[in-house]
Parts: sequence; structure tokens; C-alpha cells
Amino acid sequence: MKKPNILLFLADQHRYDCVGCSNIRAVRTPNIDRLAKEGIVFDNAYCPTPVCAPARQSFMNGMRAESIGALWNFGFVPTNTVQPTDWNIPKSLKDAGYENIFIGAWDVSRIPPEQYGFNVTHLSKQYNKYISEKYPNVQYTNSWFGEVNPVPYSDSRPKYYADRVCEQLDRLKDGDKPWFIWVDGVDPHLPCRPCKEFYDMYAPEDIPPFGGFGDTFKNKPYIQKQQILNWRLENMSWEDWSETVRCYYAMITQIDHSFGIISDKLKECGMYDDTLVIYTSDHGDMCGSHGMIDKHYIMYDDVLRIPMIMSYPKLFKNNSVDYRRCDTFVYNALDIPATICELCKIERNPDCHGRSLLSILKGEKPNKEQFPDYTVSASNGQQFGSFTQRSIRTDKYKYIWNLTDIDEFYNLQTDPYELENLIYDSSYTDIISDLRKLLKKELARCSDPFVKSGWLNRTLEENIKL
Repeated sequence: MKKPNILLFLADQHRYDCVGCSNIRAVRTPNIDRLAKEGIVFDNAYCPTPVCAPARQSFMNGMRAESIGALWNFGFVPTNTVQPTDWNIPKSLKDAGYENIFIGAWDVSRIPPEQYGFNVTHLSKQYNKYISEKYPNVQYTNSWFGEVNPVPYSDSRPKYYADRVCEQLDRLKDGDKPWFIWVDGVDPHLPCRPCKEFYDMYAPEDIPPFGGFGDTFKNKPYIQKQQILNWRLENMSWEDWSETVRCYYAMITQIDHSFGIISDKLKECGMYDDTLVIYTSDHGDMCGSHGMIDKHYIMYDDVLRIPMIMSYPKLFKNNSVDYRRCDTFVYNALDIPATICELCKIERNPDCHGRSLLSILKGEKPNKEQFPDYTVSASNGQQFGSFTQRSIRTDKYKYIWNLTDIDEFYNLQTDPYELENLIYDSSYTDIISDLRKLLKKELARCSDPFVKSGWLNRTLEENIKL
């Protein structure tokens, strides 16, 4: 029996509340929503790290990026990366007879994707060359905050990538080899430059502020307010931000349209039922929430919680599984590689930190021992310097360990937008102590370099932190 095909569509900085099927904000994503109706929505999917390249390290090997020293984006402070000789998902699939195709922005490593087992690649540099030659006079003026793209949709980046995928599907449809296609766009990563027809779908006056807007940063790490100053955001009102969010919404709808082109092509080629289709994102974006932009130096749900939707019609039909939502805490970049390995019957990375979701896809109830009621994420700073953070989130609380500043603790039941830091509230002392111990346990399991040395035992296990 032929093994299943795999289509991984990885958006960049797409936050969970900005997809239609989250039922939170009025962002139009009819094609992603259609995938949700045909599959499973993981409503509590979190990224293990909210930084572009480290997140992709995890997609490659199913390991927390910090465990291999991949702490930042490359091109910043020198950092490690998964090597072609290490276990990685494309190489393992290729060894199992898969044809591997990568289309988009290669943000995994400076080592080319071919060395990791991809047979065919169409990279962002090829698109950039195409655009610079066809539209040599295009200029952008609004820096990171977004604007209408003068390049028509027919030549836009999402459409270009979708067309390349469709070309590959036409080539593969009559073949007998299973395939793995990884589509990795750079949108809606700031600056968002949607085409006019998508931009015109939204009006800034109709976009309400994010729940975290208006944060005073009282009793919070200094670096959060410093980030606002670094980006020159201190005088921005929601009226200012709403135009940026308009571009963000529009860019997501534009991505959705291109995703729909790929989905329709899969069905046209008769391959949809045999394909595991995954839509997710590396991490989210602040996009004005808490008055901030981008994703560094914070561990808010704005950047950690991401859309994650899976569909595999053959599996669902065989098991009579109806459309449903799953509220179990899962990790996109850790659990997806483990799931692919089990589904495709290939040996998983022996050091994998993720769990296969195949049992959940089949409709089985999640095992609480394998899927505990919390999620752990890590960040290490970026363009303005190092800043080590580790967070643990349950359905009720979030605790954030900040190595060089005040810790954070939020009661998500009364403060879902993480505005009031209660780290020094004595009524939560026992809860904070328990969360610190749980955090330390998970970090130790995953060989976090800041924990395995033992120097943090007093901070996290004995609850000694200023």
C-alpha cells in the first residue's frame, strides 16, 4: 500500500485568534476554515519557541531548539543549527522512498535544503529575482507597519508559491512515489504588504483593539517597555495600530486564497484523500497587542498560541471521525514530526521531544500522562540582545521565568490578556511554586542547557527567585 502524502503549509507569524475557525476575530479565511471542517482544529496548539529559525529547527527534528543550541535566528549572535547528518524529517522520509519538495523561504539554516534531503526546491530568492526583473521600480515606504503592495496578486509571493506547488502536483499525480511538500511562506510576517483587493476587504474602524492593548507594564520586566521605545511605538494609538492590523488581516486572507488554490489542485489531481494536510504557523505576532510589535522578549499567548489544523480524509473516513475540535495542549513543531513518523511508519528521532497525534486524529481520547495539562515554551532574546525566558501555561495560569528580571505570573481566569503580573501576590505562592517545579521537570526532560547543569535547581525547585 502506498504511504500517505504529506503537505505542510507553514505560515509565518500567524496568531491563533486571527483565523476564522477560531471564532475570535473577524478575519476571513474560508479555505483554512474548509480544511478545519474536513479535519481537526487543535485549539490549544502552542509553539515551543516564538522565533523563526529556532522554531523551524524543531519542525526538522522534533526537538526543542535550545536543546541543540539553536537559540536565535542565524545572522545574529552565532548559533547552532540542525545539521544534514543529524536525524531530520526530510532525510528520513527520503530514505523511506518519499520525494521531498521545499517551496518558500528557507529559514532553517544557511546550509541549502538539498543537503537535508529535498529533491526539488523553489526558494524565495528565485521569487525575489523574478519580481526585481519584472517590477524594477517598485518601492515600499512604510517600513515595518505595512502598506498596499503595488505588485498584482497574480505575481504576489503567496500566489507564486501556490503556482509552484500546483506545478509539482501536476508532475506527481501519475507517479507511484509518495511525496512530502513543505510550503514555507514569509507571510503574514511584518511588514504586511497585501494586494489591494484583499486590503479593501477590511476597514480599520471596524477592527477592535486586541485585549492586551493599553498595558501599563506595571510590575513587568523592563525590557517590554524598552521594546516599545526601541521600535518607536510609544505614541501609537489604536487608530494608528488599526491600519497595521488591517494589513495583517488582509495578508492572512491573501495567504488563505493561495492555500485554497493548493487545496483545490490536490482534489483536482485526485490526491486529496491520500494526503495529510497540515496548516500551522511558526509562532504569532504582537501586531499592536500590549502596544508591541513582532515577537521577541515576551511570552504572551499573542506569540505562543498558533493555528494548527490537520486533515487526512482517508483516515477519517475509515474511522468514521467527524469534524471536531481538540482542546488538549499540543506543540506544533514538536508533535508534527512525531505524527508524520508514526503515520508513515518510519523510525522517529530517538531524541524527539514531541508526541505523535495519530491517536487523536483517529478519535481516541488523549492520554493525560502523554499529554499533560500544560505547555512549556522558551525564548532567548534577539536583535536587541540576549534575554532568557521559559514559560509554563495551564488552562488557568501562566508562569514565566525571566533569568535577569522579575518573573511573571498571570491568572488567566480573571486576566486572559495577561495584563496584571501577580508574581508577588502571596495568595498564589503555592501555585507559583508548583508551576516552577513542573517547568523545571519539563526543561530537564528536554535537556534545556539552562537546567541540565543544575544551577537553576534552587530557583525553580526550591522556589527561591527575587
